[in-house]
Order: sequence, then C-alpha cells, then structure tokens
Amino acid sequence: MIKNRWFKHWMSHSFLLADMSVCPRGKVGAFIIDASNNPISAGFNGPPRKAPGLYCAGDHCKRDHDKIESGTSVEVGCHHAEMNAIANSAKKGISLKECTMIVSTNPCLSCAKMIHHVGLAAVVVPATSYYPKIGLEYLITNNIEVISI
Repeated sequence: MIKNRWFKHWMSHSFLLADMSVCPRGKVGAFIIDASNNPISAGFNGPPRKAPGLYCAGDHCKRDHDKIESGTSVEVGCHHAEMNAIANSAKKGISLKECTMIVSTNPCLSCAKMIHHVGLAAVVVPATSYYPKIGLEYLITNNIEVISI
C-alpha cells in the first residue's frame, strides 16, 4: 500500500524531529503533510520560540518534580510537538484543513482538541505508543481518522 509506505516515511521524520527536543522527560515529534503528500509543517516539544524557560531547557523537568502524569496539566512545561507544528503552520499562514499529522506518539487530549479545531483530516501514530489513548478517542469521536502503523 503506497499510502502506508509514505506514512512510515513521514513517521521516521517525526522521530528525527523528536530527537531535536531538549525535554529530559520525553521527546516527541510531529510532521504535517497535505492531501498530495507534500510536507507542510513540523514541530517537536520544547519551549516557546526565543523563550527557553525554567521548564524546558534544563537538566530537570518540573513535571517530573511535581509528579504530573503525562498528558495532564499541559499548561506546565514545554509546548507539545503537535501544538508547535500547528503554530508553525499558522505563523506561515498555511491552512491545515484536510491535512494529515504524523506524530511519534499518541496526542494528549489538549492536542487532540487543537488537531480537531484546525481541521486536520487524519492523525497517524505508532501502534507501539504507550501514551494514554484519551486524545485518540476524542479524535475518533469527532470523525478524525486515526491510523496506527
């Protein structure tokens, strides 16, 4: 299946992006392609552009210190990869309607809401992701295609 082969290709890019993260807790990458399989935007989890902060650029993570469960209290710490990819597209004035996001792990509920809101048509995640599935459940409930590879 050609589409599946491309999804695997873009998934490898999302893992490469994840390696760019300075987060000591977990590294996540997200890649967005349009309906013609052209790359549109990318992002990894990290601090706001030009604003490294206490939570994002050190050798410790406040989320770990405060024992915050992954996917919860997303206002603490780094911007998520999915949000950075969406913000990078917005900064360039590019619509994400009917595009596909390939992300190196399951999105949290907050990112899933943003994915839905901007009109993405599908999200591709690795079948081996151990992150909670609440974001995927939200996407499926709201008619966003979820593809596990």
